[in-house]
Amino acid sequence: MEGQKITVRIPCPIHDSEVIQRVAMDPHASQQLYCLECILSQEDSASLSPSLKTIPDLLETAATFYAQNKNNVRMGEQVPPEYLDLLGGQAEKLEQLSKHIEDEKKKVSSVFDVIMQDMVKMISEKKNEYLYELDQQLFNLRYWYIFFDKQIKKTYPTEEDIPFLYPTKEDLVTKLGKITNATQLMAFVRNLKEDLNEQKLGIGASLGLEGGRKAYLNNISKELIKLDNVKPRYAQGELEMSGLKSEIKASFEDLLGRLLNLENPIGDVVKGANFDSKFLKAEDFNLLKQWVPKNLKFQPKLVYRGSRDGMNGAAFHKKCDGLKNTVSIIKAKFNGASKSSLLGGYLDVAWNSSGGYINTSNSFIFSLSTKKKCTVSNAGYGGNGNLHYGPTFGGGHDLGVILNGQSYMNPHSYSGTAGLIEIKNYAGTGHAYFTPEDIEVYTL
Repeated sequence: MEGQKITVRIPCPIHDSEVIQRVAMDPHASQQLYCLECILSQEDSASLSPSLKTIPDLLETAATFYAQNKNNVRMGEQVPPEYLDLLGGQAEKLEQLSKHIEDEKKKVSSVFDVIMQDMVKMISEKKNEYLYELDQQLFNLRYWYIFFDKQIKKTYPTEEDIPFLYPTKEDLVTKLGKITNATQLMAFVRNLKEDLNEQKLGIGASLGLEGGRKAYLNNISKELIKLDNVKPRYAQGELEMSGLKSEIKASFEDLLGRLLNLENPIGDVVKGANFDSKFLKAEDFNLLKQWVPKNLKFQPKLVYRGSRDGMNGAAFHKKCDGLKNTVSIIKAKFNGASKSSLLGGYLDVAWNSSGGYINTSNSFIFSLSTKKKCTVSNAGYGGNGNLHYGPTFGGGHDLGVILNGQSYMNPHSYSGTAGLIEIKNYAGTGHAYFTPEDIEVYTL
């Protein structure tokens, strides 16, 4: 392969104007192919890059592996017939699934077409509102002068001002016929309403008196003077454009997750059926499989994701109450820590929202980051059924996901919890506070 030039120009399935630049080396990564835009759009693109390779580098690595292992192949054994029968029906099954997938893609495209139309309309309308508000500033100042001029004429009228101040119906119709835009119409209508409403302004009866009219005119002139050199503008808020983009993206993904949810997914055969995680890797899956009771088939099915379903206790309990044999994993950022940790717990009995503790002697909490598991030592405090909490374990709480407050770990009902925390000098006493960045709960 040395000296052979390899060129790949495959369009990115996400950013169709870009071409694939890198591949993820983890065979179970949630995203396998990356264009340049894919990489740049990641929140932590710097830490992602080392786990990616160019396609030529991947081919070089694979070719070396195959060359080293091809002589170790053992041949001669017969394939069991039931395996061949299973493969024999694949064409029909794949054809059926292909048609089904195409129908589902049409449904998804239809949903997004509606969303895009509505979003474009909503954004366009909102932009026009802001532009209209700016135009309104100019209109307001112009109308101030028109109104002031009219009040001068009313206070110091001449013979020539009478038709202007008190037009006939024919005069009004003629003026209306000369109007060509909404701004002119708005000024015309407002002028008529101002005349009709003078009585309601508290100046009607006294306007005939010299003092009342002149005083009113004097007040208007003072207000007009205040507008000298006033320049309306939209002030730049505290939120930068990058922050705005992140907030919109997070909110949009949350809404989409509630609108579209893939049911009955065909999971990664090696990684495990339905094991669809945003932050767990294959080795995390294998470790969890070792920890849970051996009588479970361990076919994880995602039932709750905080970033999708809502990072609040009500959303967690709506999705998880009544479910037994659940594994909860929290991507947590401890105060003072430089990186996130993966904490979690297993509960064999059902979650509830009773407000009390959940009794079980078979639960455990764990850290996938430190590869430690802690069994419950006080069965009366296995879990917590507080409606406002996320997946919370122990009476202290040993793992307290307090979604409407400060989450923390505090040894109480589980043994050896100090070994779960990646904080220097933490001796397992007192509170170790953290922020839940995301939560995933699976039934087994």
